Amino acid sequence: MGIGLFIHSMLLISPDILHSLVLEELTKTDKAEVKRIVSDELEKKLKKKLKKALEDELPAALSKKASKEEIAEITKKVLKRVFKDISLYHPYVIDRIKI
Repeated sequence: MGIGLFIHSMLLISPDILHSLVLEELTKTDKAEVKRIVSDELEKKLKKKLKKALEDELPAALSKKASKEEIAEITKKVLKRVFKDISLYHPYVIDRIKI
């Protein structure tokens, strides 16, 4: 039994009507609606998967000594840059510090 005959027997419609339904052109509104629906569904599924992946991977990655050292080095570089910029371009900030 071919798929067309199967669909035809299941829907109880003539092949001509089925053919015209399949060939019906989508309007811009239809296309936009389909894109929105697909986008919403993908976003929902990806959010769940991303959250799960982050919950699984982050604790493992952050508990490693190498990761902690890398984070520390990046933090040091950022702080050095911030303090250098503050001292060169905004010395009044340092002058306001009371000891």
